[in-house]
Amino acid sequence: RTLDECDEILRPHLEKPLLEVIFEPSDGQNLLDATAYTQPALFALEYGLARLWQSWGVEPDALMGHSVGEYAAACIAGVFSLEDGLQLIAARGRLMQDQPAGGAMAAVRAPEERVRAAVELHAEVVSMAAVNGPGSSVISGEHRAVEAIVESLRGEGREATFLAVSHAFHSPLMEPVLEPFSRVAETVTYEDPQ
Repeated sequence: RTLDECDEILRPHLEKPLLEVIFEPSDGQNLLDATAYTQPALFALEYGLARLWQSWGVEPDALMGHSVGEYAAACIAGVFSLEDGLQLIAARGRLMQDQPAGGAMAAVRAPEERVRAAVELHAEVVSMAAVNGPGSSVISGEHRAVEAIVESLRGEGREATFLAVSHAFHSPLMEPVLEPFSRVAETVTYEDPQ
């Protein structure tokens, strides 16, 4: 029911209905790989799973997430309505999708301090996209700079794996999205988290 509700709310924001994209890939083209659909799909699934747990009587004391998960957590916590959350995430996905393709992201196994030092040498075009835990980070940015960092860390015997992404999310390459996204965010009604 929750996925159906999300699909209905997203109709004005997406060219194709979300559930059609999720369950009926067409002509060998999987639109779910397009950021404009990936992000709303992740949000809807995460929100739906939380609502499912709540229907079983499980109520969270705290919520957190990363990237799209932050939006789903905020929505579940009552920071904004489902309609506003879906509007935000659809705009975010569309704006990011509209950025020039390219860039790179890599998962790196190294102490955070070491990764931060490597990123600092390329701070204008690369950033720490996530710190997943001790010794596990993700870097994101301009492809050549990310490659150089990965080469350097591999030269020290560190593991690094390039991620299959269309854009360098959570990097300076996404800065052009900030102004138009802030205009969308200004239309949302925000409440204290519950």
